[in-house]
This record gives sequence, C-alpha cells and structure tokens, in this order.
Amino acid sequence: METFICLLFFALLSVLLMWLCGGATALAVLSVPAILFDGHLPMEQRLNNFMDQMDSAGGAAAPLAHLAMKLARSGAEVPAQFPGLLHSGWATFVSFWKTEVPALLKLLASSLSKAKLPLSWKNAQDFTMSDWLDAAPILAALVAATLTPLALLKGGASGRKQGMDWSTSWWITRDLLIRGMGLCYFCGFMVSAVQHRALWGSLGLMPVTRHRRRPAPIFDLFDELGLGFGDWQLELVSWLGVAFSVQLMLGQLQSLLVPLFLWAAYLSIVNLQAAFTFNYGWEWLTCEVGFLVIFLCPILDRRLSTWTPPSRLVLWTIRWCAFRLLLGAGMSKVGRNSSACWRELSCTETHYFTQPIPNPLSWFMHNLPKSFHKMEVGLTFVEQLVLPFAMLVPLRLFRLTAAVLEVGFQMGIVGTGNYAWINFIGALPCVAMVDDGFLLGLTPWPWRQRLQQAVEEASERADLSTDPRLVRRTFRRGYLGLRSLVNLLLVMVVVYKSKDPIKELFGPAPWINSYDNWFLMNSQGVFGFINKHRVQIVLKYTHDPAPGGPQAVWKPLDFKCLPGTVDQRPCLMSPYHYRLDWETWIRVTASLEQLWTQKAPAEAYHQHLPDFIQVLVIKILNGDEDAAGLLGVPIQDLYQDGAPPTAVSIDFASYTFTSRSNSTKWWRAKPVAADSFRAYGKGSVPKLREDEVRKSPRWRHWILGVSVVSSVVLLELSVLQGFARGWNLLCGSAAFMLVFAVVLASDYPPAFTSLCMVSQLLQPLVADGLGVASSQRLAYALAFRISAGAAGLNVCLAWHRRHARLAAVLLLAVAWITRRIAEPAAMA
Repeated sequence: METFICLLFFALLSVLLMWLCGGATALAVLSVPAILFDGHLPMEQRLNNFMDQMDSAGGAAAPLAHLAMKLARSGAEVPAQFPGLLHSGWATFVSFWKTEVPALLKLLASSLSKAKLPLSWKNAQDFTMSDWLDAAPILAALVAATLTPLALLKGGASGRKQGMDWSTSWWITRDLLIRGMGLCYFCGFMVSAVQHRALWGSLGLMPVTRHRRRPAPIFDLFDELGLGFGDWQLELVSWLGVAFSVQLMLGQLQSLLVPLFLWAAYLSIVNLQAAFTFNYGWEWLTCEVGFLVIFLCPILDRRLSTWTPPSRLVLWTIRWCAFRLLLGAGMSKVGRNSSACWRELSCTETHYFTQPIPNPLSWFMHNLPKSFHKMEVGLTFVEQLVLPFAMLVPLRLFRLTAAVLEVGFQMGIVGTGNYAWINFIGALPCVAMVDDGFLLGLTPWPWRQRLQQAVEEASERADLSTDPRLVRRTFRRGYLGLRSLVNLLLVMVVVYKSKDPIKELFGPAPWINSYDNWFLMNSQGVFGFINKHRVQIVLKYTHDPAPGGPQAVWKPLDFKCLPGTVDQRPCLMSPYHYRLDWETWIRVTASLEQLWTQKAPAEAYHQHLPDFIQVLVIKILNGDEDAAGLLGVPIQDLYQDGAPPTAVSIDFASYTFTSRSNSTKWWRAKPVAADSFRAYGKGSVPKLREDEVRKSPRWRHWILGVSVVSSVVLLELSVLQGFARGWNLLCGSAAFMLVFAVVLASDYPPAFTSLCMVSQLLQPLVADGLGVASSQRLAYALAFRISAGAAGLNVCLAWHRRHARLAAVLLLAVAWITRRIAEPAAMA
C-alpha cells in the first residue's frame, strides 16, 4: 500500500512538473521510485543511479538531487562518527573543568583581593564615589552568594502547595519570549529588506563580496543549489525573514522550524560582514538570544494548546544571558577605557545631544538640572552593577524586582533615544524571570480568565499520568526525555562558552566582543565612552544650472534622523533603524571629536570624510533612487522631473541642543570653520553607466512587504481552518506568493527571465530578452492580473467568509498599485 501511494504521489508531481518545466524533469522524477526501490542493488548503487538520472534531467533537479545526496551521506556518516564525537566532547568537558574552571576561580579571587571594600564604618566614610563604583558589583555578588543557600533551604522546607502554583508556571512567559523574539527579528529583517541592497548590495554604497570564511547557512544552501549570491538572494532572504517573524510574533501555530529558519537567516546576513551590520553588539545579541529561543518551541503545535512544557533549563540560560548583558554594560562604564564622566556622575549632561539619534524627549532630558543628571547616572550604576546579581538569587521577590526594574530601565532608554531594537533585545531576556502568576496579575480581567484557563488546560495535557493511551503516553515520555537531553547539552555548551565573557567581564577594560562564528556567546558593553561634542556632516543640494554662482539656491539634504535643519524636530523611529545614519554617527561624531577640540582646519575634516558618503554623493548626482531613499528628502523633490541635482555640497558643523529660553528651534549649529563648505558638481564626479544606476518604482517595498506577509498569514489561517473551509485562503496565499516572486524579480532581468521560463505559458513573453524597464513593466502587469484574478475568486466564491473578504481587500489594493505602476507613464 505504501509503495502504491509513493508511486501515485510521484506520478501527480511529474504531471505538474511536465506542465511547468517540460518533460525531462518530470520523467526524471517519475523514475525515482523505480531506482530507489530496486531491491536487487545495494543502496550505494541505487543512490549513484539516482544521481545519474537527475544529472541527465538537468535544470533545477540536478542541484536539488546533489544537495539531497550530500545530506543523505552526511546523515549516514553520523552513526559511525558518534563514538568519536562523544569521546571528543567528553575530553573537552574534562579539560574545561580541569583547566578553565580553576583559571576562572583564580581570576575571581584576584579581582576580589584587589578590590577595595568597606570593611569598617570608618573605612566606608573615606570611600570616594569611584571606590563605591568599584566595590558595588563585588558587594552585590557577596550578598547574592549569601542569600542563595538560605533561599534553597527555605524552598526545600516550604512543602508542596495544593492546586496549581502560578509562581512556578512559565507557559505565558514562554509565549511572551517567543513573540518578543519575533518583534526583534521583524525589525532586523525589515531593515535588511528595505535598506541593505542600497547600502551594500552590488550597486550599494559599500558592496560586500561573498566569502565563505564564516557560516552563512542560507546563502551556503543557495551556493549548493547553484543559485549563487546577489541582490535578489539578499532581498529574498530578508523578505522571507519579515514574513516568518510576523508569524512568530502574531501567529497561532508554533514550531521550532520558524525560529530555526529566522536564526539561520539572520546569522547568514550578519556573517556577510558588511560594515553597516557586522561590528555591532545588538546584531550578535539577536543571534545569541534567537538561538536560545529555538529550544523553547515545540516541534509543531498551537501556542498555549501544546502539551510540551517550557524548559526551565532553557529559561535559566536566557537569564544567564540577561545577567551577562547588563553587568557587562555596567562594567564597561567603570573599566580602564571608559570616560571619566561616568565616575564623576556627569555623563548625561552631554549624552542626550551627542547620542547617535536623539528623539524629542532627549531635548527635555538634556535641559534638566545637573542634580538630576547625577541622580540618573547613579541609578544607571545600580541597574547595571547591582541588580544583575539579584537575578541569580532563587527568591521570587528578588527576580521579579530585578526583572521589572530592568525592563522599566530599558523602556526608559527607548523613550529618550532611538537605539533601534537594542533595548528591546536587551529587555527580552529579563522576561525569563517573570512567572505566569505575575503576568496574569498584569492582564485585564476578560483576557486573564481566558489565559488562566488555557494555561490550566496545557498543564493538564503536560501531565502524562492522566493520559489513558499507553502508546501515546510512552511516545511523549520518550520525546520529553530526548528534549531534556538536548536542553542539558545546551546548558553544557553555554557553561563552556561562558569562560571568555567572564574573563572579559572581570578584565581591566571590559568591552563588546564575540568569540565564535555563530555568536552563541558574546560579551556586551555599551557607551563606555561618551562624547562631549557633536560634529555632524551637513549635506545640501541645488538644481541651479550654475551651482557655483551667488544666485544658486541650496536646499538641505538631511539624513533620515540625524540633525540637519536646526528647526527640524528630532525623529521617533525605535525599534526601526536607519543604518546609514548610525554608521555616519560612528564614523563622524564618535570619531572626529578630537578635531573639534584641537580646532583643526576644515581640510582635516574633509580628509576624514567616510568613503560611503563620497559614494553617496556620486550616486545622488547620477540619479540613483536606491541611494536617494536612504536620505530624508522625498525623491520627487530631490529628482525634480526625474533630473538629479546639479551639485551637492558637504559641510561640517558642531550641533548642540538649544536651551529652554530658545523654544523656536531644537538645535544650535556652528560650522567647524568659515571655509568648510565643499561643493561637488556633476563634472567633478565620475559618470556612472546606466546599468550602475538603480531605479525602482516607489511602491515596490510596500508591495513586497504586503505580499509576503499576507501569503504567510493566509497560509496559516488555511491550515487552522482545514482545506475544506480554507481553500480560498490557500489560493489567496498562492496568489500573494506569485505577486511577490514577480515583483521581486522585476528589478533583475535575468532572474525575471528565469522565473518566466519556468512556466511554458510565460516563455513567449521573454523570448527576445528584457531590459530593466521592460521587465519591471511586464512584471507589474503580470502581478496586476494575478492579484485581480485571485481577488475576484474570493469575491465570487467566498465573500461570505470574513477572512476571504480581508484577503480580497488586500489583493485588490495590491492590484490597484501594480496597475498604476505598470502604466508606461509611471515607468518612464
């Protein structure tokens, strides 16, 4: 019976491939059962025959078959290699306890012996603020070490409570951690999808070259499939990450495959080593926390309807991550390379206007009295040097207090500055310390009752002793046992990997660092150095035919959120992120402060002008729309009637916030020198070829985002409703996928041609080859037909269903936009 089902499946698949790709691939697939089920040949010979058949088919079958063959052989080698891996792992574990643990204990003892502690009241009275900052983490650690055994004794003597103990329930906690990770992934992938092609794509400001020095699982898979690496591959991975992060954040189905893909995809993007992404701690932290969240998810189930309980071992690894993160942030502020203002409690007097991207509340915080700034710096040290040790005390009051204060502190930073999702991914590990009882107390009553009932039902399902079916009970026990073993191995890896971050924490100058290519364990430390001055690039543009003349009108070419026009309100963007703005702050404000203090001439500033700013000016003068989209001026203003500016100027100025007495402007700007203005006209920059200038329809990102997110949402709804009721949603999801595919490929004529050549129905459209403009016009016309047809299907056959109406409205919106773009006037 099984053989008959396999043959029927391959026959139906071959018919579909025959229609899409022609007969060669279909015949090759149809021959697979006869080859693999031939019992007269050894398995190795069957696999070799299968590979020969796939190679003869050509097309997409060959690389897929080679990849499957490689995975199959690797899997077959695992049992033979298992004893060696086990022996190697055990040897590493023994070596760690024999060499690394004593070294770490020696380091801690050395730090303790060098510490200046208040051993008497008289000694404490002689302590300076700097002495107290050095002693604070050691005193907090001693208190935590004293309370821990007392807490364990108290816990053992308390006995077993009757009924459900909500203080030891973590179902809602797990759900909140997973959804919070989805939010952080969404921000990261959305930034990548919208900005990365313009920043470091093949025609970007700082193009990256694909090197296989570091693991990039998704792009490595593309290499195995023969797809290579390029702009469309980067966009595809980014938009798929956006879609699956929305599912992780808002969806009802829960599967570890989703966070596994998101982690692999984000790791692949970070490990491309682009200058705009690779050297930032929050990117590493996203990979680290994302890896741990994988182990919280069941294989496949609904959110609170799963019978797989949350793993306390995994929750403890996440708490350990929170401890290292926050303590590292504090230690970097009292280390050898930190700014002196931290020990003077005065750093926030200049921090709010020199931080990367201020927001409106930053202005008000800057103008508060000095006494307030001293108090907030002191509270910062309490939060980062004392509270982290409360996380390690096994008392509910301590961990809840630490979690609430830490999350509140992180949200306070969000309110006073734009730091992308840094503080969101920083606050997320603290959620692992909050139990269901506390979270239910914060939930409004109607939702609280529903959540409480769902958790109680999940706890009953997780109690295997109540399952009357022996086979299922045995299977679940085996699965949970295997899962516990995997989680135990995870804890061992975390313990082993923690040696380097601990050494960094207690070193003389703690700072951010990563210790492996997978970012499984990192040391963190932010804002140990605080600027006292803000030197900023000022860009302007003109369309005047004589830009060097006295009558030329120069208009501000502001960044998205960096200070520019003095009366422009600081922006609000967190948790979103503008990478060009941040990198410009790093390369200019954070690096050129010494030129301002030394009163260097204007030429010195221009000599330190970042390379990507020079490339940006060249691209703006050549009419590149991707580059223009990175700035804050609307493209229709920058490129009037499609014509780029005749000149762009670069200047440098020092910015400070205005005082309360000047309420009409936000900023006060002072040029670094009287002759710091430099103008670059079209004749003074290289002329780019037509294929080196990117032009894309204005609504392209919106269409891609709506299409890929809608496809995943409708696909999940169709699975939840079943095929009988959700077939129309499945059709809508397929339509959105097709729209996404053709719109994504429209900017890449070879990819669009290959996409059309897959189907014999579309081959005549691209028989003569296409340019960029013609492929865009054809792609949007095709997207209009697909979306309009799918919308009509939902309207005619399933309008009475709520989700079908939603799908129809979204499809009609996409159809309307693609129709407008497909018009020749819009594509000109």
